Amino acid sequence: MKSLVKNNALNRKLMLVLFVVVTAVSCGKKDEPIKPETAFGKWEVISGEFFEENSKYVHINEDNTIDILSEDGLGFKQERSAIITVSDKQITISIYGSSIYNYMLQEDKLTITGASGNTIALKRNSGIPDASSWVKELSILSEGAAPWDGEVDIAYNDTHIVYGKDRNANRIGLVNPNNFNLEGEIVTTKSAYAVEVEKFDLPDKYIFQSSNGHANFYAYYENTNTLAFESLNLGAWIKGLASIDDKTIWVSSSNEKQLYYYNYNVVPNQILETIDVDFQPQGLDYQEGFLYVSDGRRIHKCQTNPTFMAVESYKIPNHNISGIAFDGTNFWFSTSSESNYKLVKSNLTL
Repeated sequence: MKSLVKNNALNRKLMLVLFVVVTAVSCGKKDEPIKPETAFGKWEVISGEFFEENSKYVHINEDNTIDILSEDGLGFKQERSAIITVSDKQITISIYGSSIYNYMLQEDKLTITGASGNTIALKRNSGIPDASSWVKELSILSEGAAPWDGEVDIAYNDTHIVYGKDRNANRIGLVNPNNFNLEGEIVTTKSAYAVEVEKFDLPDKYIFQSSNGHANFYAYYENTNTLAFESLNLGAWIKGLASIDDKTIWVSSSNEKQLYYYNYNVVPNQILETIDVDFQPQGLDYQEGFLYVSDGRRIHKCQTNPTFMAVESYKIPNHNISGIAFDGTNFWFSTSSESNYKLVKSNLTL
């Protein structure tokens, strides 16, 4: 009889312990609900290209937007944002119409299939860069109307913004950076889409200029405005010139999608280096070892030694950017926005 009572007491204790354990486990589950898998979040492209060439990162945002960040082999960065609709199995992206992608989500892997059957694999990665740091947004400190309409390069001659000449003008302009008034001109017979002032502190330094569709650029003495020399044939539609010193200059060809490192202080002149890019380069400027390149929408700061590589990218929202100049403190840009051509002083410094 005593044994039976003892066993009953032991059984009651075991039942009480089991009840406490089950209750604790049950409460734990209620406190930590399992989150359903979702396509929203930050993703790294593992294979394939998602909507953009060289796509690298994708942000699928819960506000029904998407940011696609790309970077090519030379470090040139681009970003594209769009409106999206996300369902259980499809992502619809509204860029130039609607593009529908099917997707499959398995834990931290997202597989997206386009209409043509192309497959893109992405891996969830919360540590990827934000869109705002991928291409940095610049502020406008001051702006004024350009002296004439045109997608042209600009330069700085210590006192004025030197504004390029295209079919809309009959001279190169000298613009006061304080009030944006046109205060002088450089007479030329060229269509000088690209202009540059030689980095050479003597009266007979050169004013470089391109011409309409030509594969050459031209150097004129600043003090006499007479032709000093004509360059070798490069690529057509030279849109940017960036003086380095009194011997070398960077040149951009829009048609050929090339940048040239050029020595004009030897006979014959020499092309020292040719850089192929994936876009049509526009205006250029060179400051303290870095070449600044416009791709028409963004400005890229590029190291030139020991290897050529873009190290930073910038933009001014809703502005196309043609030309670049530096006034000793800030960078200036020739821009267009909704068919309005402007000169813009930015907060970008060295």
